[in-house]
Amino acid sequence: MLVSLSLAMMIGGLIGCGSKESSGNTPVADGQVTIQFAGWGDPSEKEVFTNLIKSFEEKNPTIKVNYLHIPSGDYVGKMNTILAGGDAPDVFYVPDGDFGRWVSQDLIMPIDDMVKNSNIDTADMWESGLSRYRYDGSAIGQGKLYALPKDIGPHVLFYNKDLFTKMNVPFPSAETPMTMEQLLDTAQKLTISKNGKTTQYGMGPVWWEDFVLANGGKFLSDNKQEFVGNSEETVHALQFAADLTNKYGVVPSSAALKDLNDSEMFKTGKLAMMVTGRWMVPEFRKLGFDWDVAPLTGNDWGGISGSVGLGIYSKTKNVEAAYKLVEYLGGPEGQKEQSLMGFSIPSFKSMASTDVFLQPGQKPEHAEVFIKAVEKEEAGPWTVLPNAKWYDLLSQGLAPMWEGKKSAADVLNDLKPKIDAAIKEGNPALFK
Repeated sequence: MLVSLSLAMMIGGLIGCGSKESSGNTPVADGQVTIQFAGWGDPSEKEVFTNLIKSFEEKNPTIKVNYLHIPSGDYVGKMNTILAGGDAPDVFYVPDGDFGRWVSQDLIMPIDDMVKNSNIDTADMWESGLSRYRYDGSAIGQGKLYALPKDIGPHVLFYNKDLFTKMNVPFPSAETPMTMEQLLDTAQKLTISKNGKTTQYGMGPVWWEDFVLANGGKFLSDNKQEFVGNSEETVHALQFAADLTNKYGVVPSSAALKDLNDSEMFKTGKLAMMVTGRWMVPEFRKLGFDWDVAPLTGNDWGGISGSVGLGIYSKTKNVEAAYKLVEYLGGPEGQKEQSLMGFSIPSFKSMASTDVFLQPGQKPEHAEVFIKAVEKEEAGPWTVLPNAKWYDLLSQGLAPMWEGKKSAADVLNDLKPKIDAAIKEGNPALFK
């Protein structure tokens, strides 16, 4: 299961806590301060941010930025420790799945007024990106703004065009999502099994949150106080998702993915379709076969998107300098440089419709699919409440369904009272 898709579960690293040389409040020269910025990313992203910071420093000579790049490990765990110690970086990546916990503990500074007085045009930004960094004291999605999106990553369907052509299967439409029945039919035509052994799978593991939301289901009531994931629509979507492996054999099991994950299987031609995000594009552009993207299976382009925010530590002594960096990285220039690399969608709608993002002549051919997806998809359910224990209970509790030991209906009905209790216990402000 991928959480905070998009991104947050694949990150982490080494952050030096309390280091004198990287203190965010150390004067460098008369009138000059240094601030600390923590983030992660692969070597190409590190290079982009190193260059962006250099450019920022040239344009803001009174500010020096110490960049703590986190190449691997447990970013969230390290940040939890550092934040608890009271000496955190002035600016740092905020995974959308951890925003609720950090903001409810007063660890992130509200930036509403600063944004309004800057050159950031929030009307030109994806609302689903902004809203997941708003907090009103009880729930996420409304209230003050506490971070600017560094990126937003909607989920789409990637497919191997060469395998489709070889198997004489029509390409998925870039305009109309497949129904669940169409997905199954397509995946069955692309699956090759002989003597009980599957050598080519039609589809990779679905992101079940996508599958539920794209097919009319939901997890929480409108007031966010009750788990409604045992509704008919959600049960049907999840049972079908499990059946793709256990009943139809078109999606590899966890055992089949032990040696190669879904992206490795896709890259080696053992997987015809998979669900992932724009961040895989630079890597997939190196592949020796043709591929493209299409909308997720379901109704009206539904699904979830992941995001990482740029937040300011609530105890920073350099508020103005910290916001200038957030404004630069989350603003037009920072967004342009990230988009040109191919791994992210700009936070600004106007930029997403230009060659900066569409990049004609490079794969994927139908890059506009990402734009339509980000317009329709919403933040993952783990972002909705400050305390997400209820979501952890849900994701972990689905194991018997994925293993084919219990039906989706039985699993979800069993989980409902436990999840309802977790919602109330973990988010008391919601019930005042």
